[in-house]
Amino acid sequence: TEKVSIDVTSIFIAFVLMASGLVSIPEGLSGFSNQAALAILALLILNTGLEKTGVLRVMTKRLVDLTGNKPWTVLLVLLPFVAVLSAFTNNTAVIAIFLPVLLLLGDSKGISPSKLLMPVAFISILGGLCTIIGTSTNLLVNSIARQYGIPPFTFFEFTSIGAAMAGVGILYVLLVGHRLIPARRRPLDREAAARKQYISEIAILSSSTLIGTVAAMRETLAPMGMEIARITTPSGRRVVTDDSDHLQEGDRILLRGNPGQISRLKADPSFAMTARFSEDRIKLNKQETHLVEAVVAPGSDLIAQRIQDIDLLGRFDAVLLGLQRSSRLKTSALAENRLRMGDVVLLEATGRFVSDPEIARDFILLESMPMAQSRRKRTLAVVIFVISIAAAGLGLVPIVIATLGGVLAMAITKCIDMTDAYKRVEWKVYFLIAGLIPLGIALQNTGLDDLIAAGFTSATHGSGGFAVIVILYAFTALVTNVMANNATALLMAPIAIKIANQLGIDPKALLLTVMFAASTSFFTPVGYHTLTLIYTPGRYRFRDYFYTGLPLTLLVGAVACWMIWRRYAPD
Repeated sequence: TEKVSIDVTSIFIAFVLMASGLVSIPEGLSGFSNQAALAILALLILNTGLEKTGVLRVMTKRLVDLTGNKPWTVLLVLLPFVAVLSAFTNNTAVIAIFLPVLLLLGDSKGISPSKLLMPVAFISILGGLCTIIGTSTNLLVNSIARQYGIPPFTFFEFTSIGAAMAGVGILYVLLVGHRLIPARRRPLDREAAARKQYISEIAILSSSTLIGTVAAMRETLAPMGMEIARITTPSGRRVVTDDSDHLQEGDRILLRGNPGQISRLKADPSFAMTARFSEDRIKLNKQETHLVEAVVAPGSDLIAQRIQDIDLLGRFDAVLLGLQRSSRLKTSALAENRLRMGDVVLLEATGRFVSDPEIARDFILLESMPMAQSRRKRTLAVVIFVISIAAAGLGLVPIVIATLGGVLAMAITKCIDMTDAYKRVEWKVYFLIAGLIPLGIALQNTGLDDLIAAGFTSATHGSGGFAVIVILYAFTALVTNVMANNATALLMAPIAIKIANQLGIDPKALLLTVMFAASTSFFTPVGYHTLTLIYTPGRYRFRDYFYTGLPLTLLVGAVACWMIWRRYAPD
């Protein structure tokens, strides 16, 4: 339900398991020292180094210069690069870099950005399946294998399978997929800019000249092109709908308009605003400001907070002008709505908003961002990252040692500032993992994994090993649309091991099945947080994911199941 965030839920699970005695205290806290969790944490910091020094942005900009003017020509250049990049870096970071780039690229080349965002998101996920560090899910499943005494996967052990899935995905997107995606977001032009609608709000104060009938208010707003979406009283009990109704002090008016219209509205002194907003604007206008459109980033601590409780002025030197969301707002007052990942906000902000790297952990700007740091630091960051990954890939040192060593090197060379890195790391991922690992231990301690596995084995009695892999893949892919992909993997991996033992199948076959299925559910925007991130900026609808993502899910699932079976459990 997301009424309580997944990381808090995970910690609650660990607490209940320890308090009930289902796991010991050392077992309940083992997730915090788990090698996979620490390796993920170190990788997130390494990715921060690449992002902060501008490495990813420079690479992306140079690649974009090679693209053509048709969707398939742009994707032909970008998708292989995205797949390779995602195999070694966090795919959320990749999308965070590509999101504003693709929006600007689509506008400049006359291509709908919605034709580009979804394919890039799909392939970034598939690229992450090529190496053990490609996604946190891979590391988690590998950790569970080690916990059950199964030899862990090597760095490139399943690269051929992941690469085949990514290759099939790229071919599908180039030949079919991009044609199935509607041009939901048109390339930016004057007409498109005029249609870009945000929800904004004004309030009627006692001194306002706008006190009168609703019809008079509509006439006043008409020259600006603003539309009245809803008018409510301070108590929220009375909704004003009739043009003959009279506006009163404290009435709130929700308006629809594009950025330019909203900007003119807020600058016009004849339009009354709330006391807090007026005070914030006075403080903000002491500095030079400009309009900024930004997406609420995954992992931001702003998610689930009410707008009125967020000190935008103090934290970001910004004032909210409007909000854009794919679904209807839940309350009649803009400030009472809780922010969601993927919401697009219209802000009046100072130059600090686009230059301060700390802000990037909460917002992804839908405009070009300035390059950061020197060429020397970019080179150092690349060298350190490559050495760390090569050391892990060649088996010279364990992954956790290689990644922590890379973090140390980046800190010493000042490619990253650790204080900044701590702020930018998606800590929710770490606490999610640390909290859910004890759940797998509890399954093992209580024998519940054996019980569930026995039920699965009984239900699939008489089916061949390949059929078992297909059924497990399909079930896991469905579950990941209800739970987070990492949570799904942590729950299903111990069960997969028990099923494999009962059926006499190599456990690695079913572990890979869970690993891949948990990350490749493309037919809803909630199957993977990367897909949720592009939902609003791409102006997508739920059915766009179903029509485009379901065939891709089936294709890559078929490839994965067949290759897993042939490699690990041939007849």
